Amino acid sequence: MSFELFIARRYTLTKRREQFITTISILSALGITVGVAALICVLSVFNGFSKVVTDILVNFDPHIRITALTDSTSTNSTSRYISGVGAIVNKVKTHPTVKAAVPVIREKAVLVHFTLPRVASIIGIDEHNIQQVSGIAKTIRAGKLRLDDSSIVLGQILADNLAASTGDSVIGNGDTIQLFSSVGMERILTEPVVPKSKQFIVRGIFTANNKDYDGNNAYININAARELFDIPDDAASQIDIRLNDIENSQSTKLSVQQLLGSPSMNIQTWYDLHTDLYNVMEIERWIAFIILIMIVAVASFSVFSALTLTVFEKRRDIGLLVALGAEPSQIRRIFLAQGLITGVTGVVVGCIVGLVVVFAQQQFGFFRLDTSVYIIPALPVELHILDFLAVSVGALLLVLIAAIFPSRRAAETLPAEALRWE
Repeated sequence: MSFELFIARRYTLTKRREQFITTISILSALGITVGVAALICVLSVFNGFSKVVTDILVNFDPHIRITALTDSTSTNSTSRYISGVGAIVNKVKTHPTVKAAVPVIREKAVLVHFTLPRVASIIGIDEHNIQQVSGIAKTIRAGKLRLDDSSIVLGQILADNLAASTGDSVIGNGDTIQLFSSVGMERILTEPVVPKSKQFIVRGIFTANNKDYDGNNAYININAARELFDIPDDAASQIDIRLNDIENSQSTKLSVQQLLGSPSMNIQTWYDLHTDLYNVMEIERWIAFIILIMIVAVASFSVFSALTLTVFEKRRDIGLLVALGAEPSQIRRIFLAQGLITGVTGVVVGCIVGLVVVFAQQQFGFFRLDTSVYIIPALPVELHILDFLAVSVGALLLVLIAAIFPSRRAAETLPAEALRWE
């Protein structure tokens, strides 16, 4: 044990004549403990909710989506579609990280059942391809995932709004829904237009646990969508891509951009599709971090107060040490070490408490949620090693900064002044 650490430990652990300073040091360590534990728990909760949201979104959205860049000044409706999708899909599939790539039609239509009309987003996709780029098959709650030319699969909220059901999926007597296309409706003010329509039988109902998906999405066969919306056989609204690893989304996006080399196509990752949502979540995360780090900052200020009082109490000891040959740098390191002993104690205990709470919640789910309101039974938590390190290092830095001024003040003590009246 070094000379500086030995004295710092004695100053920290031995009884002082001024018990008030000891109390401040204990409260400082407790404050750091509470702040560090709270930061670890809160950041883990944010990570848990972020994972839940991402799992829901990525379960339906692709890892990468290619769409056509539309010109707002163009009157050509085909400019909204990607032409030559067959060749593009084959080229994209050659990328080593791509697991699947499929063409998709996405258009708005009016769904009518009895006298209940609803506007919904119609997604046309091949039945054999949908499971390659989407997890919708895992969310079917009634009927089955069947997408032939006369079948439709609805979201749960949309089905409820239309009062539609699958009936007996074995017999195939699901409710019949009329779809009205918006093709040609821009001419309704100048000439008589009969909306193009087609009847579909409800074969399945899915629950995505997302009101936007459940209330606005309906799936039909891609050939039926092309017929309903007058889209050429070799065109599509978008190309959905699934990767072997979602973590490669950004790098694969850049590679696909270079591979296609077309300025007329927009390529977005799953994160780009929901940038606003993730930005809001990130802002909330930073606000919570800043508020909770203030607890550690207040505790660090208490360390500053305790060390400052200790310097005044130990003026005689400091003078004796300097008179005996101690260098100012050694005096400075003594009080820095004393502050760090308090800080390290608080950080270590706080990390242990935080880890215990997080792992206990993961294993036993002590903090329950109302399943009639939330889609998960307990508060989700997920610990990231980078968050753990950031909290620990940040707390120690605050303590170190708080200890700098008192330690410098101690190093400037003159032995003659300190021992004059001793």
